[in-house]
Amino acid sequence: MTRTSQLNAGPRQVLRLLHVERSPERTIVVRDLLARALGEGCRLESAKAAPRLESREGWDLVLLGVEDEARALEDLRRLRAYRDAVPILALLDPDAARLETRLRKEGVHECLLVRSEGISFGELLARVVRNTMDRQRLVSGLEQARRLGMHLAHHDTLTDLPNRILFRSRLAQLIAQARRSMRSLAVLFLDLDRFKYINDTLGHDVGDVLLQAVGKRLESCIRESDTIARRGGDEFTVILDGIHRGQDAAAVARKILDALSHPFAIEGHELFVGASIGISLFPADGADVETLIKHADIAMYRAKARGGNHFQFFLPEMNGRALGRLELESSLRLALARDEFVLHYQPQLDIASGRVCGVEALIRWAHPEMGMIFPDAFISLAEETGLIHAMGDWVLREAVRQNRAWQDEGLAPICMAVNFSARQFQFKQPVKRVAEVLGDAGLDPGYLDLELTESVVMKDASLAIETLGQMRDLGVEISIDDFGMGYSSLAYLKRFPITRLKIDRSFITNLLVDPKDAAITDAIIGIAHSLGIQAVAEGVEDFDQLEHLRGPGCDQMQGYLFSKPLPADEITQLLREGRCLEPSLG
Repeated sequence: MTRTSQLNAGPRQVLRLLHVERSPERTIVVRDLLARALGEGCRLESAKAAPRLESREGWDLVLLGVEDEARALEDLRRLRAYRDAVPILALLDPDAARLETRLRKEGVHECLLVRSEGISFGELLARVVRNTMDRQRLVSGLEQARRLGMHLAHHDTLTDLPNRILFRSRLAQLIAQARRSMRSLAVLFLDLDRFKYINDTLGHDVGDVLLQAVGKRLESCIRESDTIARRGGDEFTVILDGIHRGQDAAAVARKILDALSHPFAIEGHELFVGASIGISLFPADGADVETLIKHADIAMYRAKARGGNHFQFFLPEMNGRALGRLELESSLRLALARDEFVLHYQPQLDIASGRVCGVEALIRWAHPEMGMIFPDAFISLAEETGLIHAMGDWVLREAVRQNRAWQDEGLAPICMAVNFSARQFQFKQPVKRVAEVLGDAGLDPGYLDLELTESVVMKDASLAIETLGQMRDLGVEISIDDFGMGYSSLAYLKRFPITRLKIDRSFITNLLVDPKDAAITDAIIGIAHSLGIQAVAEGVEDFDQLEHLRGPGCDQMQGYLFSKPLPADEITQLLREGRCLEPSLG
C-alpha cells in the first residue's frame, strides 16, 4: 500500500478547501500536490484574495499563502468573521517564517514552511491538512458534547421541554425585568387528570408517548415569548410574560383545557386526559420564584378538588387549607407504620331470614391528636399521593385475618366484603396477591367478597372480564358497588362474573319520596335476578324502606336500621349473640 493510499484509507468525507494565494504559479503547484496526495478526498477552490463572510461556501479549511506580512494580515482581517468556525493553515515562504508567532495570534491554526527536507512537500501538506482537520473535529466534537450536556442539564429528556432548573432561572430573570418595567406575569401549574390511571393500565411506554403529545399541544397554546416546562411526572409549569390582567392568564388556561379535551390517538388507543390548572400572578400573589410556584401549586390542588378539568386562581385563604393538607399528608404517610388505621365492620343481613350473612370492612384512621377520622377526609389524599395501594393492601390483609379469627373462635362463617380500589385492581397480578393473602390467613376464598365500583370495571371492560374471571376461578365472590351511579353497559354486565349488585345508597335514601328512584331500585333488583345474582341495598335506615325492598325481592341489606359500622370487639360480640332483625319488626 502506498503512502498516498494510506492517507486515503477508510471512509472519509470530501474536504472542501479554499486556497487564498496571490501567486498563480504556486496556486497550480499546491493544487497538483494535493490532488496527488489526497486524490478524490479533496476539492480545492482558489482565490487571489480572501473573500468576506457573505461569500463563504461552506469550506472545511482555508490554505493561506503568506509572502509578506501586510497582505497576510489583510487577508486574515477579511477571514476574521468566520475564522472560529473554519481552521486556517498558513503556507509560509522561508522568508516569512518569522511571521509565524504573529499569525497564530491573529487566528491561524497551523503554519507550514513551503520547503521541507526529508519528506516531499506534497505529502507533508496532506498530512498537515489531515491533522488540522482531525484536531478541529475533536474540538468541534467536544464543543458539541458540551452544548449537549448543557442542553440535557436544562431540558427534560422525554419531552425536550425546559426542566424545572431552566424554568426557575427564566422565571427569576422575568421577575427582575417585570419589576423594573412595572409589568405583570403569570405562573400556571398544571397537573394532568387521569394520567396515573392510563400509565398504570397501559404501561409507561404509552404514558411516555402521551406526555410527549401533551407537551406539543401545550406548546401550541402559548406565545414564543412564554415558557413551558415539564416539572416531572405529569406536571407542567408555564410562564406567561407581560400579561395585562388576570383574564389574559384565564384565556390561556381555557385554551389549554380545550386543547387537551380532544382525544389522543396513541398505539391503537383513544386516550382522554384533562388538566387541573392553578394560576398565580406577579406581583399580587408573590414577588419571588418560590412563592409564585408554591401559590400556583396550591391553586392547582384546589382546581383538582373541584373535580379537575378546571383552572383556579390563587386566593390568600388557600394557604391555610394547603398547610392543613400538608400536615395531614405527612401524618398519613406515618399512619401505617404507626399502626393507626383500624377497621370497623357493618353487618349485612339476609332480608328473608333477618340473619347476619356478612360484614363490610370499612377503614378508619385513629389519629392520636385529631381522634377518629372517617375515610372521606383522607381517601382522596391517599389516592393523590399513591398511598392508596399500601392502605388497600393493609385493609385486605386485616379483614381476611379477622374473618379467619372469627371462624377459629367457632363463630358461624360469614362473608367479608372488602372494597378493592382501582389501584389494587390495576396493580400487576392482583389475583396472585389476593391468593397470597388468603393463603397466609388460611381463609377459604368463598368467604371473601371483593367490592369494585362500576367505574373501575368499565375503564377497561375486556381486562376486567379477564381479571374478574380469574378471581372467580380462585373462588372469591365479586360485587359491583354503588351500582346505578356509573356507566355500566348491560351488554358487558352480563359477561362480568359477578355475584352481587349493590344498589347505591342515594336511590335508597329517596326510595319513598321519589318514584323515579323507586323505579330504578326495582329495575336493578330485576336485572340482578335476571342475571342469576343477588341484589344488595345499602343505606337502609327505616322499616318502610325495608318493606319496599321486600316487594321486588331484594336479597340483602345493610344500614343503620340494623347497625352502624362497629369496631372489631363490638361486631364480634354481635356475632356471638347471633343478633338478627326481629321478625315482628319486618
